[in-house]
Amino acid sequence: MPASPKPAKGTALLERERRTADRKALERDVALRVKLRDGFKCRWPEVHKCRGGLEAAHIRDKSLLGETSTANEITLCAWIHRRGPQSIHGKQLKVELETPDGANGALSFWRQDAQGGYYLVARERAIGILERD
Repeated sequence: MPASPKPAKGTALLERERRTADRKALERDVALRVKLRDGFKCRWPEVHKCRGGLEAAHIRDKSLLGETSTANEITLCAWIHRRGPQSIHGKQLKVELETPDGANGALSFWRQDAQGGYYLVARERAIGILERD
């Protein structure tokens, strides 16, 4: 029985580059749809001075198997997302899903206190519409 032919040189590299390009195209497409949904505004509810550009941020981190989808991403300014002294990436701020629709529905926003616990900053009734006391 003859051995199967060996793939052409560079085939694995080309395939890896194609998968990377496809993944990046998906990420750009989802980021644009997320920003459109959120009205090209930072969705963090507190009045703050946005710094840096707008970014599509994962609610469930990619490293923890969070998917790249509009249901798992929201629009945040770079300051709230990852640059500020209190940020999502720094774990001082967090966002929780309130409905099965994920980020396509209402969210709750939390800030870490001095003891390491979290307190509610605000909760949405719908995208961008906060509950009031």
